[in-house]
Amino acid sequence: MRLALVLLLVATFAAVATPDAFALRFADTPCIESGEARLRVCPVGVVGSPYAIRLDGDGGCGPDPNVPGSGLPYQFRLLSGGAPPGISLDRDGRIHGTPTQAGTWSFWIELSDEDPPSASWCRPVKSEREFVLTVTPPPATVGSAYSVQIRAQGVGTQTWSLGSGTLPQGLALGQATGVITGTPAIPGTFPLKLLATDSRGVTIPVEVTIVVYPKLAFATKRLAPARVGRSYRATLRTSGSVSPVAFTALAGRLPIGVRLNTKTGVLSGKPRSPGSYRVTIEARDGLQRTARQTYVLTVRPHALQRA
Repeated sequence: MRLALVLLLVATFAAVATPDAFALRFADTPCIESGEARLRVCPVGVVGSPYAIRLDGDGGCGPDPNVPGSGLPYQFRLLSGGAPPGISLDRDGRIHGTPTQAGTWSFWIELSDEDPPSASWCRPVKSEREFVLTVTPPPATVGSAYSVQIRAQGVGTQTWSLGSGTLPQGLALGQATGVITGTPAIPGTFPLKLLATDSRGVTIPVEVTIVVYPKLAFATKRLAPARVGRSYRATLRTSGSVSPVAFTALAGRLPIGVRLNTKTGVLSGKPRSPGSYRVTIEARDGLQRTARQTYVLTVRPHALQRA
């Protein structure tokens, strides 16, 4: 009797627990649940930079990562709303592309299970969740022309205005276009709250931040002389750069025995022959900006050679 009661309790618990254990849901990453509305907030994108993440499911009849061939992949479908221009959702859950406009977009995605199921216990279901993807403006550089399109999820034409914050000096907001253009004059970080009023008269706030960097340049203007047969070391330094910085010898040549470390910008070695060596170095930083500087490295004769 006691054994029968235990078995009955186990069966009852299993019947109750199974639906929760196998409930179909979106995986916890890469888009993180946030707020009481349980929105899924995706990693931030940048205008003009490739974007790629992949959604995944959990539970349900989907594939078990520990059991090859245990189920078909989860399926994803855009239900409503829209992803940022330039970004698309594939059926396998990949969200990818190169965003062309800055702003915040919300959209609903449907996650579906395999149907027909590969296991007799499984009952195919669907799950829906709202996702949010923010695209930020690209970075700007002092003295370089800049343009970025800002967009809000409104209806029809939009009229733009600055709600709060200050635009970088040299930049202006197009009221009819939502385009920020100009040539920034000073570096800094500029958080902005823009207001877009659509054809219904509804005003949608859009928060963006524009980061303006100084010009990329070589801080090292000249090289100390070297001497034949003696260890030489000089570091090429940059200003206004964003890591990482890579260095390349574009033209001319270095003395035999002296090499350029392309990752650190260090010139080092033991020059073998005297003379004046002219070389042009290019620096490329993390924003893919470039700067060039031509150096003359003078190698003096060895002390014994002079005698």
